[in-house]
Amino acid sequence: MPHRFSLRAARIIVAAFVTTLMLGGCSLFRPNTQESEQALYDAANRQLESRKYTLAIDTLERLEGRFPFGRYAQQLQLDLMYARYMSGDYAQALLDADRFTRLNPDHPTVDYAWYLKGMSYYKLYERNSGLTGTGDLAQRSQEEGENAFNALRTFVTRFPQSTYRAEALDTMILLKDALARHELIVADYYMRRDAWIAAAERAQVVRQHYPGVSAQGDALVVLIESYKAMGLEEERQVALEQLKADYPEHPTLASGSYKSPYLQQDRWWLKILTLGWFS
Repeated sequence: MPHRFSLRAARIIVAAFVTTLMLGGCSLFRPNTQESEQALYDAANRQLESRKYTLAIDTLERLEGRFPFGRYAQQLQLDLMYARYMSGDYAQALLDADRFTRLNPDHPTVDYAWYLKGMSYYKLYERNSGLTGTGDLAQRSQEEGENAFNALRTFVTRFPQSTYRAEALDTMILLKDALARHELIVADYYMRRDAWIAAAERAQVVRQHYPGVSAQGDALVVLIESYKAMGLEEERQVALEQLKADYPEHPTLASGSYKSPYLQQDRWWLKILTLGWFS
């Protein structure tokens, strides 16, 4: 009898111990989500600092998947778009930035998302090989260029005090020059086919929409040649006087008077593939 009682008592004690572990002690085996989230975020930061962007993207994606509403939810979205941008995934960085600006319009650093949106457009424009495969931006598809310019213009307008504003303005200058020269490339196409009205319209786009770019003088030359071909002598003279007044060093005026580029042995339109037609 004593033996049976002892065995039964032992079983009761073991059962009680197991129950205690299951009800109250299982926290010993539960992962600390606070530390896990922090550990993942710290790891991602180290990877970003080491420029290991692919690893950082993987870590940040795991962090986002495990803690979609955690304390780093918004910051990791900014970190993700940065890592994707730096790794060359400009299309995804663009999508990330666009989503962030829509969902978090009042975030303290939403200006960075707007900036990265414009720069992602610019990088896509820059990477596009275009029809000629040249490194000249003016030779490339203009859609990304126009999108980039518009996005950066929105950014500098909405966030005039942003620390990224200066770089955005520098990029906009490059874009304006490339977009203007692209219009002149199209104008050249029309001129070589005697489509003078279309050529003049392209030159007017440069004159009206891209002030201050290096191609302004060349746009006046297109107008001079187009008006001459159409028999519009008064308009031609106005354009010529503007060229003399604003661009006295233009190559067409090198001899002291205007010399049509068509009369030059080195055809002017071949120079359009460079940064300056007559350089």
